[in-house]
Amino acid sequence: MQCYFKRSFIKDQEIVMHKYAASCGLFCGACSSMILFEKAQGVDSAVSVQMDIEESPCGGCRAPEQQNCEFIQCAKAHGVESCAFCEAFPCEQITRFSQEEWEHHQVVLDNLYRIKEIGIDAWVEEQQQHWQCSACGTRAIWYQRQCSKCGARLDSYI
Repeated sequence: MQCYFKRSFIKDQEIVMHKYAASCGLFCGACSSMILFEKAQGVDSAVSVQMDIEESPCGGCRAPEQQNCEFIQCAKAHGVESCAFCEAFPCEQITRFSQEEWEHHQVVLDNLYRIKEIGIDAWVEEQQQHWQCSACGTRAIWYQRQCSKCGARLDSYI
């Protein structure tokens, strides 16, 4: 098994992170807040997603407003991009997060083990394939049961 331990790097005391890979193991590409942010930016794959969700736009872990997140702070303190690459993983903090009521939080430990195994870039590619309609390729969001474009049933539903 190949392990991409500490794939991230520090540039000017700032950890450089992948846009869709949250430090905690969430896939931001399926988050309605990220899609709202991308819609405002004119990202083609986000513009086609129809949502009736009232959320605030979010630019992900790299966004300035997210820098107080406990996982981002912890990752910075440990010099890693993701909890997957931390020597303390799995710690109490991430385990507690994975046990919260939200189903999309409950997958973070599996996601982090997968990131540790194949690396962030390959994991993001897997997740992008997983979180799209198999019939038409439209992006899907967490908790979405049916494609907003073609109406097909989504297998990616959490």
